[in-house]
Amino acid sequence: MKTQHTPLTQNFENILLWDSDQAPPASYRRVVLWRQFCGDMNPTQFISLPEYVEEHSLHLRNKYLAFINQVGESRSDGESVQKLLQIRPSFSYWWMTLFASTRWHPSSHSTEAIKLLALEELLTIHDWSGLDVVTDSELILEITQQLCTGYDKPCSAAISKISTSKKSTLHVFRRHIFPALLVFIRQIFRLVQVTPLSKLDSKSDLMIFDHLIRFDEEAATLGRFDSQYWRMLAPHFELMDMRVTWLHQFVESTSIPTPRDADVLLRKLSEASNEPHYLFETRPTITALTKSIRDYVHLIRTTKKLRTISQTFVPGGSKANLWPLFQDEWFDSMCGRTAIRHCLLLSIIEETLASTSHRDTGLFIMENQPWEMALIHAWRSAGHGQLIGVVNAPIRFWDLRYFYNDVSRNRPAPDHVAVNSPISRILLEEVGVPPTEICDVEALMYQYLNSPLQFGQSPDSDVLILGDFFTQISESVLNIVLPLVKTKFAHCTIFFKPHPANKNSWAYLAADGIVITDLPLSKLFATCGTVISPSSSTGAVEAYCANKHVISIPDPTTLNFSALKTIKDAQFASSSEELAFALENPVNSSVENRTFLYFDESLTKWRKLLWPSYPSDSADTVEIS
Repeated sequence: MKTQHTPLTQNFENILLWDSDQAPPASYRRVVLWRQFCGDMNPTQFISLPEYVEEHSLHLRNKYLAFINQVGESRSDGESVQKLLQIRPSFSYWWMTLFASTRWHPSSHSTEAIKLLALEELLTIHDWSGLDVVTDSELILEITQQLCTGYDKPCSAAISKISTSKKSTLHVFRRHIFPALLVFIRQIFRLVQVTPLSKLDSKSDLMIFDHLIRFDEEAATLGRFDSQYWRMLAPHFELMDMRVTWLHQFVESTSIPTPRDADVLLRKLSEASNEPHYLFETRPTITALTKSIRDYVHLIRTTKKLRTISQTFVPGGSKANLWPLFQDEWFDSMCGRTAIRHCLLLSIIEETLASTSHRDTGLFIMENQPWEMALIHAWRSAGHGQLIGVVNAPIRFWDLRYFYNDVSRNRPAPDHVAVNSPISRILLEEVGVPPTEICDVEALMYQYLNSPLQFGQSPDSDVLILGDFFTQISESVLNIVLPLVKTKFAHCTIFFKPHPANKNSWAYLAADGIVITDLPLSKLFATCGTVISPSSSTGAVEAYCANKHVISIPDPTTLNFSALKTIKDAQFASSSEELAFALENPVNSSVENRTFLYFDESLTKWRKLLWPSYPSDSADTVEIS
């Protein structure tokens, strides 16, 4: 529902919190910008929260991670939240909640929470008699009002009075429990048509878990699994006569809209290749359904026990109660649609791995999502061998999924974490992951970049703009680029490559002379010397390693998710003016771009990890198709 604004009665001694894309008023002595950069504004009068977060990023990240751990360790009826959510002797459902998994998603509200912590810090270091708030977000307003009350300061707002965030039991049932039951029934009908693993099980040495994306679907119908994730390793599997069982997490797409369609494709692939491929979530048995219902009932009962959980959402040393940001996410994880899906997933994967013959080694694409917590627990409970989490891309400083402040060390973790960048190792070690648990491996998807003579920069070369998963962020990048099309880019071709999951609604760019392309980056890099990218794009990393002039565009509405954030010669531009300056003043690239990822087509590091006795000269016989 759209909020109704009322005029503020201005007190110029107050601080103004300005949450708008419009130009802020100049009548206040101090204005805090919620979702804008300062740009040319007076830095003594205007303070940008996005810029403050960037300047104090390490401190704020640690503070936020400590807050998450604080909620998990908080006690109710003499037990911690983690303990109350222990649904197996060695596994707490806490790690599958959306809050604990710190997802990188707009609905997680992590960005808002971190900005609110930054706002409180700003208020404590400046003189202020009160806070005036201009925002369309009822959540932000509710928390800032509570914050001002904690400091015994007035808070005025250009917004209508908000309703209380307290939820009655009836409201929770209507909002979460009833839809959860519908999802449970829907999931059963969707999965009943999927072949259970027990029907096709065969002995193998290695089991690989990944997402059913980034593979050649046409090749799959012909019996060849050509995956961008594992293409480089496949010849080594054959050379070592290693039998592999593949389990794929279903990802809905235009060509594969349902689990049934995915199952049909995988069955054809299995029969033609003589290599078993299954869906991660398979047809549930009566036992699995019963267990998932029992777990769900336990979660509902625990939700009632944790009726005062909202009081624990105040970070240490803070007076800001962040509960309004996370309450819907909490109820969804505890008794809503997410809860029932997670319970069903847990019971299915437990039964699947318990009935599977012993595997010496397991690999999975590691993003620390809830399903991975279930996988790690089920793998260990079934008594399988070593489990290795593979971090497919360099870890970003603000990708909170990889960082956690688990004092008790109860979080499910693989035996080893395989990283393809020195940056990833540094970041993981900084948050306490033991160095012995981190393994350096070659970047499987990016070995094509290991050709310094193939790529480079040219002043007359074309320009490539990369799109983002989120339309809003792509539009933000384009809004900065478009004013320069007829000046800075007048004598070159401008390509726009949309994100694979966001290809629609870009036809209008043709009117500005921008060419929409689906070509792979390896081909675009052959002609494009400059790459303009959302800060969160992995494509920016590829361009950087290809020795391109990379300019990243940060988005003030979110955090700086760039993997290049800590690189000295990385360039960022937050406006058309800054972009024009960066285009004319490229930073001399250092040797870092050649060492940002691990390159070695013979995969020496991978061979050492998977096959310690692998002959050192065997790579000469391996051909990568």
